[in-house]
Amino acid sequence: MEQIERFKNIFEGLNRAHGVTKVSESNGDGNKIKGKSFVKREDITDELWIKHLDGTESLGVIPINDDNQCRWGCIDIDSYAGFDHKKLVDKIFNFNLPLMVCRSKSGGAHVFLFTEEYVSASLMQDKLNEIRSVLGYGGSEVFPKQRELKSKDDTGNFLNLPYFNCSNTTRYAFLENGEAATLEAFFELQERYKQDDISTIEV
Repeated sequence: MEQIERFKNIFEGLNRAHGVTKVSESNGDGNKIKGKSFVKREDITDELWIKHLDGTESLGVIPINDDNQCRWGCIDIDSYAGFDHKKLVDKIFNFNLPLMVCRSKSGGAHVFLFTEEYVSASLMQDKLNEIRSVLGYGGSEVFPKQRELKSKDDTGNFLNLPYFNCSNTTRYAFLENGEAATLEAFFELQERYKQDDISTIEV
């Protein structure tokens, strides 16, 4: 259960809804995986976290909470065949940015920024917009997509989390040398890279 608690703590977000993706097919060459995605207006239970890491049901989390704050954000680089994750990791290292790269479900990249404490969704969004431009991915989506939730019924947009089926996952983080990080190694990296104050990150 310790793994579950650590993972849950890192990717905490809006608890009253979550994303579900039903995979229908892959095109067979490691590229875009087809499926149906939707938001389920039900609480995220411990069972859902367990199912995600066990590989029985993928979990999508909405980073912005009802206080319009978040503890993580992501640049979603939607690129598929032959995407060079190591090149991106090297570029981030050269810019000295506190970011982590994970392989996404579709073979692109999820570039995460983690914080120690909650920050406003607007600050997270602004900082990630700066960073994506510097990295050369100005057209990529940024999560949280919303700067604020308009009502108690608003759910925002979810992101599919890494480490689905964690013991044999294709959604892993990358170490600095470009190799796949185990879940334990991911925890260590996240601890090292999470920020006290993202407003001071120089881009």
